[in-house]
Parts: sequence; structure tokens; C-alpha cells
Amino acid sequence: MELWVILSISAAAAQTVRFAVQKALSVGILSPAGATWARFFWSFPVVAAVMLGYLVTSDSPFPDLSEAFWLFALFGGLTQILATICTVALFKHRAFAVGITFKKTEVMLTALAGLIILGDAVSTIGAAAIALGFLGVVLLSEPPDGGSILNRATALGLASGVFFALSAVAYRGATLELDTDDLLLRSGVTLALVTGWQTAILGL
Repeated sequence: MELWVILSISAAAAQTVRFAVQKALSVGILSPAGATWARFFWSFPVVAAVMLGYLVTSDSPFPDLSEAFWLFALFGGLTQILATICTVALFKHRAFAVGITFKKTEVMLTALAGLIILGDAVSTIGAAAIALGFLGVVLLSEPPDGGSILNRATALGLASGVFFALSAVAYRGATLELDTDDLLLRSGVTLALVTGWQTAILGL
């Protein structure tokens, strides 16, 4: 089995556990913003420590941070905060499954956001697949009792998908602005700086 398959499955499993913990926090004493902050508060020290260790052991120079990098990084961090708050807020709604289904539009919206913001090319077949995927989400979200899919949970799910898509594209833009060919350094520096900023701004 190729490494990317193992990493993808591991990431999906970790995301499921993370959302389960955030759901438990959000239905307790924490608000959606508080549960979101807990995510960044605990991840930042780990990311920073790993990145610092890599810089020391690899003897790699710290990349220059341009204005464009900060623009992409801060925008990506902000939209990820909003996306996570919307997702956590979904846990308090009975139509949770419908909202989460709409959250999955993130994958399709990322391709569209990449085209608009970074100029990423989308083939005709890719565009058709995106349209088909969105139609599938709408069909899956239709309540079995014939009720309307237009509700607060749907709005939160769709908003989270939009914000997650914007954050993913912004993070890609930030990593591309770093003047290094070291992929681990690119992603690690971006992640450490963004989670540090998210921890600080949400803490305030």
C-alpha cells in the first residue's frame, strides 16, 4: 500500500476522533468558539516543537516570509476558525447529519476556490464531476419525511464547506510563497505560524 493511502486513512480517522471530542466539548460547558479554540490551543505546542526539532536536526535555514505569505496564512487561519465554529455549532442541531453532508461540499468548493484564487486549472471532466458531486450532496440531504432541506443546520454545513475550502486554498497559496523546495519545511512552518496565530486570536 502506498504511503499517501496510509496517510489519507490516518488523517480521516484522526479527523473523526477530533470532531467527536469537539462535540463532547460543545455540548458541555464550552461554546462553539471555545471548543474550536481548544483544538488550536493543544495543537500549536506540538506543531511548534516538531518544527523546531526539524529545523535543528536538518540544519535547514528558516525561509523568508513575504507579505503574500502572511496574507494567505492569516486569511487561511481566519476562514478555518469560522469553518470549525460552524461545524461545532452543527452538533447542537437535530439535523446534524444533513449539515455534515453539506459540509462535504468542501472538496468540490476547494477546486472552485483554487480556480478563482490561484488560477488552478479544472478540466472539463473535473468540472462535470464537481457538478455531479454537488447534485449528489443535494439528493443525499433530502429529508426522508419530505421536509425542506433549507434549515439552520444546512446553512451551517454549507458555510463550513465554503470556509474550509477557502482555508485549504489559502494554505496552499501560503506554502507556495515560501522560497524552499523542502516540502516538510513548507508545510511545517505554515502550520506552526497559523496555529500560533489562531491560538492567540481565539484566546483573546
